[in-house]
Amino acid sequence: MLHAIAIDDEPAALEVLQRYADKVPFMQLTHTFLSTTEALACLHTHRVDLLFLDIQMPDVHGLDFARLIAPLQKRIVFTTAYAEYAVDGFSLQVLDYLLKPIEFGRFLQTCNRAYAQLLPAREGPPGIFVKDGYDWIRVNVEQVLYIQSDTNLLFIHEQGRQVSTRMTLADMLDTLPAEEFIRVHKSYIVALKAIRKIERHQVTVGTVAIPLAESYREALQTRLLKKPPSKGVDVV
Repeated sequence: MLHAIAIDDEPAALEVLQRYADKVPFMQLTHTFLSTTEALACLHTHRVDLLFLDIQMPDVHGLDFARLIAPLQKRIVFTTAYAEYAVDGFSLQVLDYLLKPIEFGRFLQTCNRAYAQLLPAREGPPGIFVKDGYDWIRVNVEQVLYIQSDTNLLFIHEQGRQVSTRMTLADMLDTLPAEEFIRVHKSYIVALKAIRKIERHQVTVGTVAIPLAESYREALQTRLLKKPPSKGVDVV
């Protein structure tokens, strides 16, 4: 379970974060604060895996507060209505930057990213949660072979299982470990380690042929062929 806190001088913004957090099965928003000074003691005395932090705060500016608590090595997600702080925010190596009004899907994407980074060392193989109807399904990232999109519906193909969820392919790609997955077509993401053959217009993942679009071929070849192909991968 991820333990999170939120800091925002607008009560309505904290209510949105609390409502969203209540929908995420692997996270608890344990405390909310209207000022950074109120939150400082909590950061020192409680387990905090994730900090949702507004930038335009009246006491201490959010960017300055992030620098102040840097020695605590907390994962920070900026929540703000101001896009112009994004470069400064990411220069502080924050986990994510959410622009208000925050959509739940974008919030969940950030939570999954935090989950993938923080929990594997504690609870085994890395995973993410996706919603299938009314259920939350844990997807084992290490078992994913490829993901197919049909408009906003994704079909996640694991070894021996298929999971469907309503999500865009771009959002899924942002959630998955970037070093392990790549987009090969407007409708497909594949796991790099699962590719067995690269042909001019398709790649083979297991026994499945997946289309390879011209616009993605060079990126794929750069990722896979910058060093000798892994054992078992054929290049045609």
